[in-house]
Amino acid sequence: MESNSINYEYLVNQIQRNLPTLPTIVNELTNVLQNPDASTFAVEDVMTADQSMTMKILRVANTSFYRGNRERVTDANEAIGTLGFEKIRNVVLTTSVFKMFSGPSAEEKFSLEGLWKHCLGVASASRCIANYLGKSWHERAYTCGLVHDIGKVARFKLDESEESEDFIRDSQTSLDKKINFFKSELINQSPRHDYLGFLICKNWGLSNYVEGVVRWHHEPNPENRQKVTSEDANELIDLVILANWAVNVQKFGFSGHENPDTPSDALLSRLNLHNTQVDQIQTDIENELKMTEDFCDLLDNGTMS
Repeated sequence: MESNSINYEYLVNQIQRNLPTLPTIVNELTNVLQNPDASTFAVEDVMTADQSMTMKILRVANTSFYRGNRERVTDANEAIGTLGFEKIRNVVLTTSVFKMFSGPSAEEKFSLEGLWKHCLGVASASRCIANYLGKSWHERAYTCGLVHDIGKVARFKLDESEESEDFIRDSQTSLDKKINFFKSELINQSPRHDYLGFLICKNWGLSNYVEGVVRWHHEPNPENRQKVTSEDANELIDLVILANWAVNVQKFGFSGHENPDTPSDALLSRLNLHNTQVDQIQTDIENELKMTEDFCDLLDNGTMS
């Protein structure tokens, strides 16, 4: 339950000026892609209406992270054919969300860039695990992993506007007590990044799947996840919890703490995984993160600006 002493609606209103709305193209693509009979031309029409975004998509489509060993992509139609509808939307979402992670370092240990790297790593790991499990919704898993910690960005931006250091205090508590960031928020009675992120996702109009993951990615017990009723939705939350742990263990980026909770045996059982498979998944994720590192470098070098 959320603390009654925290006015989350007020906080969301406060950070609205610091967290931009998602570009229209994200919503338009989402609407087109919701139609199972959507044509390549319909997607291309949405993309080419924004030449700047089209150029970004072509740059991204030609990275090893997305293109692999395929031939170079030269136009929007070809990018759609190479990446597929869902990946196109995720490229747009990735480049849009990235803009929110630019800002000064609060101290030596934490930076928004490090948090961004963590989120991109969790996105890649989530897709990797979904593929390992043979799930058709692996790109949905990527989206959920990408924005799972958006509430931390909101908290950081809120500190900037309020000239406070609550976020850094919570991060320091995590490091000192060797606990995760979520537990530090509870100890310090701070705004919870999971609930704040959930409210932001609702404002953005993202899917119920994304909202569920952002809201409950620190809740390992499905019985406590309010209003999450479908098996797929709970499985997606479990999967992102596992991905979040794996990326933290591999120290890819920094999300404000260094001691993630190990996924429970019950959670692994729900995903039909045993420890030997988790070891294999960790190896797969390690390889995936190497490609993600290249993608981070692409973004850091200003290619997406």
